[in-house]
Amino acid sequence: MKFFEARSVEWRDGVVRLIDQNALPWELRYVECRSPEEVARAIKDMTVRGAPAIGVATAMGIALAAYHSNAKSLEALLREVEEAARALSRARPTARNLFWAIERMMSAVKRAKSLEQAKRIAVDEAIKMAEEDVEVNRRIGEIGASLIEDGDAILTHCKQLG
Repeated sequence: MKFFEARSVEWRDGVVRLIDQNALPWELRYVECRSPEEVARAIKDMTVRGAPAIGVATAMGIALAAYHSNAKSLEALLREVEEAARALSRARPTARNLFWAIERMMSAVKRAKSLEQAKRIAVDEAIKMAEEDVEVNRRIGEIGASLIEDGDAILTHCKQLG
């Protein structure tokens, strides 16, 4: 079975491209973010929705900070990345995947031994997280397709806990 694949969040040479969830289902529109602040705004205004997509967008926002940094030392880069993480954390303070992504990205970047390595790690880790999300979604689709027959009706329900 062939599935349609549209990436809700993707990295394109230093730009994070998001499907604008506010335009769906009437229009497929993309938003391009070039800074962590733009990613934070997209999370806050619900351009990007859904826990996994919010996590991946957050990771990409941190990658943007590293990728576009003009820092002259690893220490300076880490300060910039930490500031980006703080800005992103304020975008949706209740989103667990957002904080999971920050923790994972910061852990990865802090392992770097050089400025160049930190930049590379940040981008690679964010892309890896996006690929993992795609694979999980693909697997969910495959399992769902095996359980649902033509003509079946599906009702989804989200419950707010707390």
